[in-house]
Amino acid sequence: MTRSQAHALLAEAEKRITGLVNLPHGRSLRVAEQFAVSAYDARFLGAAQIFKARLVTEDAHLRQAAPALTISLSDTLTASQRL
Repeated sequence: MTRSQAHALLAEAEKRITGLVNLPHGRSLRVAEQFAVSAYDARFLGAAQIFKARLVTEDAHLRQAAPALTISLSDTLTASQRL
């Protein structure tokens, strides 16, 4: 497979596979670079940005890297009890 064929197939797959959150690979890469996290973690942070919500996670490294976008489960439960 040539490089151009691979790019064409990826573009076609991205058109066909739809989901709740569409986070382009380029944006995931920028988020990964911004927060110095893996591309996998960047997908979740990017979704949090799109939804303007905090990601509930027990991943301490991820919470440290992006505190404004993340929250621990215990902090979430504490906040919900105040409501």
